[in-house]
Amino acid sequence: MTRNKLKEAAMRLFGEKGYEGTALSEIAKEVGVKTPAIYAFFENKEDLFMTVFREAMGSYNSYIQALSGEHKELSAKDSLYQILTRQYAFYQQSREASLIVLRYVIFPPAFLKETIEEAFLESDKLLTNVIEQLIKKGIEEGDIREQPIPLLADAFLNLMDGLSMQYFYYTSKEVYERKLNHAFTMYWSSASS
Repeated sequence: MTRNKLKEAAMRLFGEKGYEGTALSEIAKEVGVKTPAIYAFFENKEDLFMTVFREAMGSYNSYIQALSGEHKELSAKDSLYQILTRQYAFYQQSREASLIVLRYVIFPPAFLKETIEEAFLESDKLLTNVIEQLIKKGIEEGDIREQPIPLLADAFLNLMDGLSMQYFYYTSKEVYERKLNHAFTMYWSSASS
């Protein structure tokens, strides 16, 4: 239980204050333990941070894997759109995990850059595979015109990345949803038959 509380506090504080701005003593204090208690569960600050970061990435990966099973009955258009709306739902439900992933993928501490990139690339590979399968299905069913699948997948991933940033810019659900709908409309109009 203490280990989980330490991870929860660390995720929130690392997301809010950054790696450098968060002291182990601060995490320990929030949980109500002494700083040395952290070392019973984690080697050091880096180990605690990477544990939290990997778990945040893992929760997103699990969410994406669940999506791939749900799309068998939907059209490619509906499936791709649902990925965007589910990404939005993930951000709302898991704000701290989303914040820590976004913050450190964009601005990793220099000494953790390579480790974070490896974790991110693992997630990106999974997501790319899901999207490529949906695009392939759309081409086979005639909903998407014949184009290189990597081109369409990369464009969609860039759309997702842009919407990720937009989510943290706008507090208005209506504004965000309008931007999501407009962006998807433009993507689909260039991809569809």
